[in-house]
Amino acid sequence: MKLRLILLLSWLCIVAFAQDVGNQQAVLSNARQAYYSLQDQGLASFRCDLTPNWDAVLADERKSNPAGADTALKTLNQLRFTVSVLANKTTITHNELSGENAKMQEALSQIYSGMQQMTEGFFDTWRLFAWDSPFPAVNSDYRLEDAGASYRLIYKEGAANVVTVMGKDFVIRDLAVSTPQFDSALRPAFARTHKGAFLLNKYGAVYQTDKPEETTKLAVAMDYQVVEGFYLPQNLSLSGSYGTSPFAIQLVFSGCQVGKK
Repeated sequence: MKLRLILLLSWLCIVAFAQDVGNQQAVLSNARQAYYSLQDQGLASFRCDLTPNWDAVLADERKSNPAGADTALKTLNQLRFTVSVLANKTTITHNELSGENAKMQEALSQIYSGMQQMTEGFFDTWRLFAWDSPFPAVNSDYRLEDAGASYRLIYKEGAANVVTVMGKDFVIRDLAVSTPQFDSALRPAFARTHKGAFLLNKYGAVYQTDKPEETTKLAVAMDYQVVEGFYLPQNLSLSGSYGTSPFAIQLVFSGCQVGKK
């Protein structure tokens, strides 16, 4: 696959001058401490109301069919979503609208499914950076290389091969994951908490399987709210494409409640 070829070429370019880091446990320990961790802060779970910006979703439809967009908006504004997030699970619940015809019920079912998949996908990535740590355990099996201006961290996570490139300031620049089923390449960016810890606030990503029509490209940006001392998402913007189909949506998290350890 194209992504694997790119990773291989990158490896060949770097391996000539990359050297193993002698004090790799100390470096990795410092890197882990540089990132905000909800787990370290004592969070066990959180629950928020989740509100999509349906006006933005219907913007193109409104240009060609304003009346149809208004009708759809009246229905969509009746939907209520709640997201519950644990360390290893994301659950979306919603209300049920009554009195809709079969066609509308089918459309609503697709919306429910899409919201579940999209939200689960976001939190699967977000957890990696904000819940625990984007790095393996200090005493686990990995290889840390010094590539001059950056570090290159190589390890396995289950069946996945992971390659992380970070600067000497521990800011992750690229994260590549390869499994027999898919390849992904992610480029994150970070804000800082009031204590200076790195906190994910945007990323671009490409996910590929052996089927080109399933290629997913994402551009994600978020900002945060502080709830009982915890940094939680407040506004989320997702855009990109699945195969040749583009998508874009904005979500607001409100009324958040946290569970502590």
